Amino acid sequence: MKSHFVGVDIGGSKTAILVREAGTARDVHYEKLETPVRGGVGAMLRVLDDQIEKLPGGRPSVVALGVAVPGCVDPDGRVVCAGNLDRWVDVPLRAQLEERYGIPVFVEGDANCGALGEKWLGAARDLNDFVFLALGTGVGAGVFLNGAIHRGVHFAAGEVGEMTFPCDARGKQTTRVSDVLGKRAIKKMVRRATGEKLSAAEALERAATKRSLARATRPVVAYLSASVAAISSLLDPEAILFGGGTSEAGEALLKRIREAIPPHLVVRARLMLAGLGSKAQLYGALWGAQEAANSQSAGSLQPVHAAP
Repeated sequence: MKSHFVGVDIGGSKTAILVREAGTARDVHYEKLETPVRGGVGAMLRVLDDQIEKLPGGRPSVVALGVAVPGCVDPDGRVVCAGNLDRWVDVPLRAQLEERYGIPVFVEGDANCGALGEKWLGAARDLNDFVFLALGTGVGAGVFLNGAIHRGVHFAAGEVGEMTFPCDARGKQTTRVSDVLGKRAIKKMVRRATGEKLSAAEALERAATKRSLARATRPVVAYLSASVAAISSLLDPEAILFGGGTSEAGEALLKRIREAIPPHLVVRARLMLAGLGSKAQLYGALWGAQEAANSQSAGSLQPVHAAP
């Protein structure tokens, strides 16, 4: 019977699962399904049970599991909070999964997993200081400094979506970044302004050639450029990588961000698309599964090396 590593990316609206045959670089299964945002952790565990049983060889074939969670996670795999998921607060997820499946488990925040995936197989293989900006249902950043993930004292480093910027001319009103850059917010903004039903990525990509969409998405570009300027000034990374579903707008979006960044900004990180696209978090979880299988301390982050 063949053995498998399983990576899971739990998003605010979709959950993706990737299966790799152990000892190879061959991915043998990929599936995307609705995230059970209600029902707490138990609902998600039932989804995982169903998906794992569908694999060739079923549960006995899985030798390690890696999970990316949309929230703050401590080094022991405890989910401190996951804002877009119901009742995911102070959840010892790694311990629960290890007890449930009897295998090594890796659990990490999704933005951090995005950074790990990019360092392993993506656009950051040659970088030691970079930020992975995850644009999806929410907004977060995986901060990779001096060759390792930086979590912060409260495991909340990179919570870009919680930053606020002025939204009126006098600066008296402020709005959270996630309330403007979350994909649902972008879709609503575009539909209200143009009547068009587009995904966030579609709207931002088409804005390059359609004036009405360019006008409708100006706040998105303004908040993204302000976020990039803040990240660059505070952390001085080599690059900022854009991942998550909204990043599928591609270079058209990066061009607008570059043009909107304040000209006086002293520190300018390279702006790049994630090499793994919207699957960066998933590959980070898969990397974690492999590391968990090879490590006594499944939650510790070992140096990430590019695949041969």
